[in-house]
Amino acid sequence: MADWPDSVLRRFRAVPLNPRENDFYGPWNKLLSCLFPPASDFMVAPQSYLLSTSGGTADFVVEYEILYNSVPVLIPATPSAREEVDVHIRRRIRDLSEDCVLPTLHAVSAFGTKLAFYSTAKGHQIVPDPIPQDPTLLADTAPLRWWICDVLQDEGRQRFSSMVNEIKQVCENLEQSEDVWSGHVGE
Repeated sequence: MADWPDSVLRRFRAVPLNPRENDFYGPWNKLLSCLFPPASDFMVAPQSYLLSTSGGTADFVVEYEILYNSVPVLIPATPSAREEVDVHIRRRIRDLSEDCVLPTLHAVSAFGTKLAFYSTAKGHQIVPDPIPQDPTLLADTAPLRWWICDVLQDEGRQRFSSMVNEIKQVCENLEQSEDVWSGHVGE
């Protein structure tokens, strides 16, 4: 499997050593636009949401939705705090899964270049399973181990590319059945 294009790698390498969250928005936009080119039926749609944090402060979450003929097919998110983003991304999956015509809706949470993968099949639980909060025990409800896959390393690139290729293949196969997209095209 080929490396990411040099133009993408340069954007990630240009991120400062002590980055702010928004330092990664450009590199991720570049990578997603490379994987889902503007000339295709896919669209990279940046979204931002106000997120109330557990400390009573407000923060914005910026995420991208990948649409195919105006239908969500992938949710890559760039979060600010693991627990809050886990709750947020599960909510987004529930909100968008009804509109997704694919058998599986994927989501990716990114902390810099580290990825956590989520998915759900229609009528099934979101994977990975949520870790419930315990009122008496200190439990990490979004463990760091979920974000060990680095998109700039071979394993991370292969896993992310494999997921993207699966989505593209399913969309292409569904394209043969135009009625699947009726009611969504041009919305």
